[in-house]
Amino acid sequence: MSNPGLIGALAVAFVSALPTVASADASYFNRFSGAFSGSGTVQREQDTSARRVSCSMNGATPSANRLRMSGACRAAIIVRREIGADIRFDPATKRFSGSYTGSSRGPAQLRNGRLRGDTLTLDLVYPTPVHGDRNAVMTIRNAGNGRFTLTVTDRVDGQSRTTSNVTLSRS
Repeated sequence: MSNPGLIGALAVAFVSALPTVASADASYFNRFSGAFSGSGTVQREQDTSARRVSCSMNGATPSANRLRMSGACRAAIIVRREIGADIRFDPATKRFSGSYTGSSRGPAQLRNGRLRGDTLTLDLVYPTPVHGDRNAVMTIRNAGNGRFTLTVTDRVDGQSRTTSNVTLSRS
């Protein structure tokens, strides 16, 4: 499971468009507190088809403007990859940023994140090229119902393609 963006996407899902910035951060990040598990698909760079994965994550909010998530995803019985994200919200710029771990390429950066409604969209920058470049987009959608979806979209052979799509529910 060497898809660099798998849960990078996870790293990303935060801050709802609520009336005030301070309460929006805390409310949105709190949606990710606790244990989650779920499944989805991941396309490894060397494969042409996606693989089914099962994942588990634990989320915590060390402060109102910070979210940490860690866990693992499995493909088949023997392939396991540690995953995680550390996301911060800057009230001055109203942007999200941070890091994602889990890529076979090493830690990736999350930049220029924007929250629109229940969807956080981040620029994902890998440390080395994946599918021909270092850039992808991570989208985290959390409506506050105990469930969220992480999606990574990348350019593969010149076309936009979903390379990771995982849905996790509160355990």
